[in-house]
Amino acid sequence: MRERKMNMYKRLWIGLAMTSLMLISTGSLVQAQDAHLSQFYAPELSLNPAMTGMFTGDYRVHLHYRRQWVPLLSNPFETTILSYDQPWKRFGIGLIITNVREGSLYMNFFKAAVSVAYEISIDPQKVHHLTAGVQLGIIHKSYDPGRATFDVQYDTAYAGGSFDPGIPSGEAFQTASIVLPDVNFGIFYFNEKRYAKFNPYAAVSGFHLTQPKESFYGGPNRLPMRFVAYAGTKIKLDKIYSLEPQLLYMRQTNDNELQVGMMVYYNLEGSNSNFFAGPYYRGSDALILHLGGTYEQYIFRLSYDFNISKLREVSKGRGGFEISITYTKQKAKYLPSIL
Repeated sequence: MRERKMNMYKRLWIGLAMTSLMLISTGSLVQAQDAHLSQFYAPELSLNPAMTGMFTGDYRVHLHYRRQWVPLLSNPFETTILSYDQPWKRFGIGLIITNVREGSLYMNFFKAAVSVAYEISIDPQKVHHLTAGVQLGIIHKSYDPGRATFDVQYDTAYAGGSFDPGIPSGEAFQTASIVLPDVNFGIFYFNEKRYAKFNPYAAVSGFHLTQPKESFYGGPNRLPMRFVAYAGTKIKLDKIYSLEPQLLYMRQTNDNELQVGMMVYYNLEGSNSNFFAGPYYRGSDALILHLGGTYEQYIFRLSYDFNISKLREVSKGRGGFEISITYTKQKAKYLPSIL
């Protein structure tokens, strides 16, 4: 049994190492994939450019952090997102910064983009809204070549072999850092009818539309496009309780991801505060528990992934932890003077 677990750990480590090496490979069939989030709905500028500035308020700031595989790796995968956006007439303008660090090679993906959205629809009742948005930015990718190891560095002169980092790997990377241009586009529809029982919304977006070349070898690899479809609806049951089922589908090359779930809201009567919780499912990968609450102009969210994939025997069901905070500065209310 112990030997079986050791073999599982070995396969996990090999898999993660191969993932890191695949990210720096030149093979035309090997391409990097974007990181995913359990709280996909929280950093809206990361989900769809058309959501930029589409809210009621002066401005909005969002901070997001994800940490994955903490029990298994000395350098776990980490994702940090910081965004700012605001409405301006029929436009929304904003900025989003994302940093992803992965594994023992210290693979680092830094992204920064300016985001602009425009409301296409003209509805005098202000119920139906259709917006389009675009993001223009850069992606900086880097890694630490000194931390890479290869099978040729195992000394076979001795029985059983031993690892010797002094043996040349035979690999010749042209650079350990590259900068890519990035273009993203999206369309977003949402229903804002007050006191309605249902307020549906839907969005589609495409990322890395120009598919810029990415290779540390100087090869022909291109960053593959990622397509996202997102939909849901807010359902008001009464003054206290409301529901929000959601669905997310993403595709990048041959990788597909489907997340479905529903949030249950408990609204504190007489205030704008609420508590919410809900289960989500990411196909054949994780069950996710979401918790959070709204207090005045802040939204606090917490989620945890329970791993249900083939790695669960090694991970013991432990997956990723996420926390996020959103601050929305509301428009000041006019208070008549009593003097």
